[in-house]
Amino acid sequence: MANVQERGYNGNVNLKRKGTPIEFTQDMVGEFIKCANNPTYFSEKYIQIVHVDKGLIPIKMYDYQKEIVEKITNNRRVAVVTSRQAGKTTTAVAVILHYVLFNEHKTCALLANKGDAAREILDRIKIAYEALPKWLQQGVIEWNKGSVEFENGCKIIAGSTSSSAIRGKSISFLYIDETAFVENWDEFFASVFPTISSGKTTKMLYTSTPNGLNHFYKTCEGAKADTNGFEYVEVPWQRVPGRDEAWRKETLAAMDQDTQKFSQEFECGFLGSSGTLINGSKLKALVPRTPVGQTEHMKVYEKPQKDHTYVCIVDVARGKGLDYSAFQIIDVTEMPYRQVCVFKDNMITPIDYAEIIYRSIKSYNEAYTLVEVNDIGEQVSEVLHYEFEVETLMFTESAGRSGKRISTGFSKKADKGIRTTKAVKAVGCNMLKMLVEQDQLILNDFDTINELSTFSRKANSYEAESGCHDDLVMGLVLFAWMTDQMFFKEITNINTVNALRQRNEEELAESLLPIGFNDYDMNSDVADRVAVSDDDNSWLS
Repeated sequence: MANVQERGYNGNVNLKRKGTPIEFTQDMVGEFIKCANNPTYFSEKYIQIVHVDKGLIPIKMYDYQKEIVEKITNNRRVAVVTSRQAGKTTTAVAVILHYVLFNEHKTCALLANKGDAAREILDRIKIAYEALPKWLQQGVIEWNKGSVEFENGCKIIAGSTSSSAIRGKSISFLYIDETAFVENWDEFFASVFPTISSGKTTKMLYTSTPNGLNHFYKTCEGAKADTNGFEYVEVPWQRVPGRDEAWRKETLAAMDQDTQKFSQEFECGFLGSSGTLINGSKLKALVPRTPVGQTEHMKVYEKPQKDHTYVCIVDVARGKGLDYSAFQIIDVTEMPYRQVCVFKDNMITPIDYAEIIYRSIKSYNEAYTLVEVNDIGEQVSEVLHYEFEVETLMFTESAGRSGKRISTGFSKKADKGIRTTKAVKAVGCNMLKMLVEQDQLILNDFDTINELSTFSRKANSYEAESGCHDDLVMGLVLFAWMTDQMFFKEITNINTVNALRQRNEEELAESLLPIGFNDYDMNSDVADRVAVSDDDNSWLS
């Protein structure tokens, strides 16, 4: 037997203190080597977890848990999409504990959308660690609520997925729990990337249930296509022992027969959020393209073509790192219309933004340009009009019940752009739904599709879900509104509503009515179907 001094760490006899001498037997040496080389063996023989009824029990890994352990052991990056209650936390405990015990001078970051959730996983690791025989433990240097450190130089830190969580640290193993639910992913990952980019062996393990067509969906799709360096593991409910058809029926009954929610939470189905403007099946069918040209903030999907007609829709933010300034350039030469260029930046100033817009619309055959001017967009519009003398800048004026119409600009009350009223947004949402669901607006950009997956019903309108953005989507909403304008019909020779009706009149009727704006007359133009005062801006945030 090992000769272990039972002093423990800070009075905890279950924890080996730094510098505690151990006399290894030959059997222990053999076991230690076997555990180091075989994480699954180590997990099943030595890791214990707390069972709600039985207390502390050894884990018995299912086949898919062994697959996850093997993948992350032999690869640097693994993405796991999983059914709820499939034991992903237990798997993470096993993987992380093995990593810090059998390596030296490694830091493991354990992150979740909520800091409490990350610390709960760390607590499970601590329980499993205390249950290990002393000869398998590393001496403890630090044993805190949010971090632990061992005498082999390895650390585990737990925190939330905020931009400051691990800033300044060098991370060897990054584990993100419920990755699909991390808010503001771009900002978060921009802060995390420097902590993991310096190491050539840094491991990344993402686990989550689906949550719309967001960053996690993109990671999983890249893993399946073998384009991003991630290995992919999928764990639907059918792979979990004990779950059969009777279990499925019982679970569906408990969920009030919500098949969409069941698909997302138990069948690993990547769907749009509940109540999205675009239906979930259509969202899933939208396939982003790889840009033909790209900078940090701009993606080009089609280069300008001679004699083609383009429009540019501009949304303006303040450039302080919050909402994004964004524009969409769309080819409207013929139906289906096509998204050809996208810009998105949350730090650019309005003045610099105006110059980029000018250069872009110049490249795309003097694209007709519509600027949203509810907030500081008017500043951008003024620069485009007076300094750059953009002749294709579109003006709007009040149009009573229909909200707004594109005008000549000679009226004293005309705006150099569009003020998004309730009526404008209603018409735009209806038209956008029809265009996308009838495949008459081809969307190529992943970020745009991602925003659509969280652009959901709220009260009597649609907006981004909490923690998400809709800057690109609102550009599409305004574009869709524009397609029903007489000005648009004149520059394109296309009557969008009639074209859609000719394709499927029944589908047109069904897609207009459920939106939640009730004053529609199916025999009139779309713009006349919304009985909302132009002065009613109460919905604006």
